[in-house]
Amino acid sequence: MTRKKFHVFLKQFHKDQEKLLIAKGWDYTQGSDDRLLNFKEVASLTGMTPLQVWAVYWMKHVFAICTYVKFGNVKSEGIESRFLDEANYNVLGAALLNEMKPAKRPEQKRKRNNVR
Repeated sequence: MTRKKFHVFLKQFHKDQEKLLIAKGWDYTQGSDDRLLNFKEVASLTGMTPLQVWAVYWMKHVFAICTYVKFGNVKSEGIESRFLDEANYNVLGAALLNEMKPAKRPEQKRKRNNVR
C-alpha cells in the first residue's frame, strides 16, 4: 500500500472508529455522562477492577481477530468492525488509566529473563 493510499485508509479508519465509539457509547453508559461507567458497574458486580473488566472485553475482540486470522472468517460481525472495536477498546483502556490516580494504578513489574 502506498503512503498516499495508507493515509486515505487511516483517515477513513479514524472516522469509522469515532462513529462506532459514539454509537456504542450510549448503549454502554446507560445514558450516563461517565463514558467508562460500564467498566465500573461490571467491576462492582464482579469484584474485579474496572481495568480488569476492560481487559476481558478487549481480549474478546483480540480473540475474534485471531479466529479470523486462523480460520479466515468470523460469524457475528465483519472483521473490519472487530478491528474498529479493538482500536476503540485501546482508547477506552487508556482513558481508564488516565482517570486513575497514579497510586491506584497496577504496578508495572517486569520479570527479567535470566538468559546469560
